[in-house]
Amino acid sequence: MRLRNFVAGLALGLLIASSLWAQEGAKIFPLDEVHAGLKGVGRTVFEGNKVEEFQVEILGILKNSLAPKRDVILARLSGGPLDKTGVVAGMSGSPVYIDGKLVGAVALSFPFSKEPIAGITPIQEMLQVVPEQAAAKATPAASGPEVRLARVATGSGTIVRLIPDEKPQSPDPGSLLPQQGSGTSLAGLQLPLRFGGFSSQAIDDYAPLLHQMGFEPMQGGMLAGSGEASSKTQARDAEVEPGSMISLLLVQGDLNLSVDCTVTYRQGPDVYACGHRVLGAGPVAFPFAPTRVLVTVPSLASSFKIDAPGQVIGTIDQDRFNAISGTVGGKTPEMIPVHLHVDSSLNKQTDYSFEMVQQPFISQLVMNLSLVTALTATERAVGPSTLELKGQIRLSGGEAVNLEDVISGDIGTASQMAAAVTTPLNYLMSSGFSDLRINDIDLSIVSRNERRVATLEQVWSAKSEVRPGDHVEVTALLRLPGGETVTQKIPVDIPESVTDKMLSLVVGSGSSVNVLQSRLTPLGSAPRDLRQLVRALNKMRRNNRLYALLMAPQRSFVMQGDEYPSPPPSLLQTFLADPAVASSVRFSGTSVVGDYEAKPSPYTIRGQKTLVLKVVSPGM
Repeated sequence: MRLRNFVAGLALGLLIASSLWAQEGAKIFPLDEVHAGLKGVGRTVFEGNKVEEFQVEILGILKNSLAPKRDVILARLSGGPLDKTGVVAGMSGSPVYIDGKLVGAVALSFPFSKEPIAGITPIQEMLQVVPEQAAAKATPAASGPEVRLARVATGSGTIVRLIPDEKPQSPDPGSLLPQQGSGTSLAGLQLPLRFGGFSSQAIDDYAPLLHQMGFEPMQGGMLAGSGEASSKTQARDAEVEPGSMISLLLVQGDLNLSVDCTVTYRQGPDVYACGHRVLGAGPVAFPFAPTRVLVTVPSLASSFKIDAPGQVIGTIDQDRFNAISGTVGGKTPEMIPVHLHVDSSLNKQTDYSFEMVQQPFISQLVMNLSLVTALTATERAVGPSTLELKGQIRLSGGEAVNLEDVISGDIGTASQMAAAVTTPLNYLMSSGFSDLRINDIDLSIVSRNERRVATLEQVWSAKSEVRPGDHVEVTALLRLPGGETVTQKIPVDIPESVTDKMLSLVVGSGSSVNVLQSRLTPLGSAPRDLRQLVRALNKMRRNNRLYALLMAPQRSFVMQGDEYPSPPPSLLQTFLADPAVASSVRFSGTSVVGDYEAKPSPYTIRGQKTLVLKVVSPGM
């Protein structure tokens, strides 16, 4: 018995020593000593949690291969299943050693190559992803759409609306991402992006963009019980070592989304993995968990691993060109809880609950995919359909962005509804305000198998003549698909300052009035703080209301997004006399002197009409 205990203790000691060597004692093999003909070993997981070795033969160094001063070590891999599989998606980050010294991480391959030829990212370049301590605390941010604020001074105050660009000036997200290589060029290994609960249609729609981002979309649910590890499994999971696999958990709950790669190096609680970017987003906050590989699947296109993540044990906080890095232990990142309630056209109510990372591009992508998935799971994709939305994006400071809209049509209503949610979410998360923190998102959607589109046919005023300061009720006639008509009232206050003889009142849908106003009002200044942005988002025009702009044929100017109708001649002369000021002023022959809206309706409204109002003097 003593001998057995001694042997067991010795084996445990050797195992611990080996783990400590792998994590703490690895020496660096200098890049300038790497040359063709050197042989070494790599470490990765092909099945279970066991880290296995494979053979590596150095073929040479490709100087400035992927970017300036970004060298790649070219190598031939062998051993284990690699002769059948080639380089496997999910091996990104697998460490390579020569004479017991760490050279770098397997990170690149030739798509459709018949041999396991790989590119190795030098470890020296991977270790440079951690910035100085002061910079490491930078707030993650992303460049999003420019904010167009339209300010209109009316008799009752100033209305500030956020006007989306008719044609967004920011390019498609995919055009900003590095292009993946062809079959004859060295390209980053596709990172397995594992979907659970998402519809295949939604994944297929995004597949071209995901491939361009360097992901290999894989559909499949969470392994039953994978998140509830035993204490023995937890102890093993806590030993994240070079060659072991980890999953970045982007979404958890009724929907799951994770990215898999391999750990390259560990120094105390600090870990380095992947050997290339995930998004290249810089400072991030992605929770990660150790992953158990169920099986490695050979494929002619790209071999891959099927795996099951465990419990969250750390945070990835840097996502750079050559690697990702983070720490084991500590406080896990704050996620955004999302609750979605769907009243189906099948008289069935379904609730979805999940949480997603607070990262601008990823959060928008996940929200879009989640809504399309939830709606297409039960609702028709083609044919008359109407979706009614109510919800809130609640912020940590107590503010909330209110969501309300009606989307109706014959095709693509789910995608349009997703845009109604992700557009304000994108404006929020791309704002860069350091005090932005989203507490939760709560959505409720009602679906109907009918087309609820109301077309604006006519508008008229209760008065044929108006005076400055008058309150006028404008009536709009809307025609429904079945031929029925409904009316809506729009309260209009004529400003006291109006001196013109004729006014134009343009009444129309939110989108048509947005187009008109964006042409009359130049791009305004950015919101000065988060509170102002929230107020502007809450005044965004919806599809289910009528809006009206009151315009006067008078000279006006716009400066820093604020419109000044009928400015005094002395003020104009002052501005024109100073070239620096004049260059930032835009003059117009038409002034927007009023901005009004009707109450919400259960229809998507389309169309636009103009009503001419005659202004008479107060004494007449």
